[in-house]
Amino acid sequence: MDRKELREIYEEQDGVGKALMLEKMAFCKFADRYDFENYFRIGELKDSELLCLVSLLYHQECFLMLLDVMSRHKERFIFADTSSLREFEPDDTLMERLSRIGILAGA
Repeated sequence: MDRKELREIYEEQDGVGKALMLEKMAFCKFADRYDFENYFRIGELKDSELLCLVSLLYHQECFLMLLDVMSRHKERFIFADTSSLREFEPDDTLMERLSRIGILAGA
């Protein structure tokens, strides 16, 4: 692939697609080999490695890539700590606040 082909692909994108493509190009250029390879094997990463990759994307301001990773692998972020909530005892303050923001509406 040469610069002309990159330019053509870039021009075919919508606004978000262009921004995402620029982020991915910057990531390809500046990420070290370890982080670059981890991006393509996210499903195989340990939780600690995944969090390191997410942290790198955040610190490098690759927010669209970060959103994409977190969206495609949301179950790894959402369900990671649910075991700690099994013995959770809500107090009166928490219950009142939850009802005020609508979580308990209709419950």
